[in-house]
Amino acid sequence: MILGIDFGTCYSSAAVMHGQMPIADIFRKMEAGVSGIPTLFMYDGKEERYGKECFTAGAAIHSKDVIRHMKRTVRENPGSIESIVVSGGKKYQLSEVIKKYLSYLLTGVKDCAIASGEINEIALERIAITAPIGIESGHMTATDYNKLLIDTVMDLTGLPESKISILHEPVAAAISYFYSENMRMMYDRNQTVLVFDLGGGTFDVTVVEHDPFKQQYDIKAKEGDLKLGGNDWDEALGKLVLKKAGISGDFSSDEEKGEFQSQMTRLKHMLSELDVQPTVFRYNGKQITVTVERSEFEDATKHLLDRTIEVTKKAIDSCGGTSVIDEIVMVGGSSNMPQIRERIKAEFPQFGKYDIKLHDPSKAIAKGAAIYAKKMIDKCISFEGDVSDIVTHTYGISSRRVRDNKDMIYNLLYKGTKFEGESVTASSVSGFTALEDTQRYLTFTVYESDGIRGEGEDANWMDFGGNEKKNGIEATIAVPEEYIGRARSFSCLVTLEINRDGVLNMHITDKDGKLVNVKE
Repeated sequence: MILGIDFGTCYSSAAVMHGQMPIADIFRKMEAGVSGIPTLFMYDGKEERYGKECFTAGAAIHSKDVIRHMKRTVRENPGSIESIVVSGGKKYQLSEVIKKYLSYLLTGVKDCAIASGEINEIALERIAITAPIGIESGHMTATDYNKLLIDTVMDLTGLPESKISILHEPVAAAISYFYSENMRMMYDRNQTVLVFDLGGGTFDVTVVEHDPFKQQYDIKAKEGDLKLGGNDWDEALGKLVLKKAGISGDFSSDEEKGEFQSQMTRLKHMLSELDVQPTVFRYNGKQITVTVERSEFEDATKHLLDRTIEVTKKAIDSCGGTSVIDEIVMVGGSSNMPQIRERIKAEFPQFGKYDIKLHDPSKAIAKGAAIYAKKMIDKCISFEGDVSDIVTHTYGISSRRVRDNKDMIYNLLYKGTKFEGESVTASSVSGFTALEDTQRYLTFTVYESDGIRGEGEDANWMDFGGNEKKNGIEATIAVPEEYIGRARSFSCLVTLEINRDGVLNMHITDKDGKLVNVKE
């Protein structure tokens, strides 16, 4: 069984390869509506519940016992991975909740696939699981989050790391689109699409060029906003409704608040179809009715839509402008809101109505992941090409520049660098030394940014005060005994290596290439 998993903030989805085709419609028993499998966990005092069961768990419905947005929480703050969350009076580590949910997801998907009768081979051969591009706070890099996913899937399935792949969500969507549209039969030249992926909790944009003959995928640009998704539209709509009702205080119970939040999601969906829609909710025991017009909803969320356009333009600019893009493909459940498509059309009038497409919003990513997993097993006729990926951020080391004694960032790996294999490696040209002879330890701190390579002798140097953030990777090495008291005579080289799964590693060697011991 070849499986693609879209582990989403609000909803997750899955697809399996049936011959040469990805199928995702066999998981109806796990789904609550068309959006997918709810990414929810709770303990109701008797048993642990997952997915849609958290919507129907009696008195606990939408209460504080339902643990949601676990993926976004960890991406935003890596320290939260071992934080304690409480559900039904029981304490869990957040990492434990993620593992439990992924176990439920993998087990349920496998059972549904077998029960459907579509899948004959029940042994898992390969899994591709998707992750967003957006990086919040710098320190939650793909290194931490993606490794958590890989380690969890390895533990749950028994598959080796070589059989598990991490794929960026919009890249998976692009693969799904090109594959389903059978581009080989439709075009006699390369096609470039911009994938606009607005999910429940994250927003990503990727520009992908596709060779219809070789079936190769060339990633031209990637941008993302980890703190932007459909749930932000829900929250803004909720504030609008409360304001119209003249309510400024909090709800009297978690149940009322949870019911209100759920009602706002339903209202958002209704306003995607209707110009005016009433909503009814309870507040402090009273039933309140508020009528909302779509235009009011659009005005209240314009600032969110502005952010999607800002990220989209950034991706377009980094790949050479709109002239190189043939189509805009919109995926993610939140792309169903009509104002999203209308704004895209208004911002980029050079694209005709047939050049802006909504493609399988809730399942495209899972299908693309399944196709990619299939590709990693064999070079089947319909997908014999490769995915040419790029590094999404610039990575460097904090250092003091010798010639002017200025503290800066010495960049090694640059955003946009192409992967020529499974990883990209860059080493410092000159050695790093201590600032004082009396130092016994040297600390190397990795920063990430959107920085670009400079020119001349300043090619790799970047001032502090831009958009750099500490990456979370740091190493402290001991100055060798023979250099104690003359630490500035000791020189070491730093190498950064990032692989296609987004895992970044740092290696420190002496001038002879021998690895230096890192202080525990």
